Amino acid sequence: MKKIGTVALGTFCLTLLQMAPALAQSSIPPGDDGVLPETVVNPPGGVAFTGSEVTVWMVVAVALLAVGVAFLVAARRRAKTAGDS
Repeated sequence: MKKIGTVALGTFCLTLLQMAPALAQSSIPPGDDGVLPETVVNPPGGVAFTGSEVTVWMVVAVALLAVGVAFLVAARRRAKTAGDS
């Protein structure tokens, strides 16, 4: 059971690490007078925004992962109680 918990925790942490860039929101802070500057230059590097909405799909992926882990735990408990009878 300890191995399953370790794998589940590792999977959850890996999923969160992969979701972090997708969930990050960037904004340009307003100037001193509250008006945004006319010319905005982004420094090179980072992840290019392609316009795709990945936040929803990452949430769906985490939900499906949670459902799969729940089914795995339920199946193991059921097999364990069936073996005791």
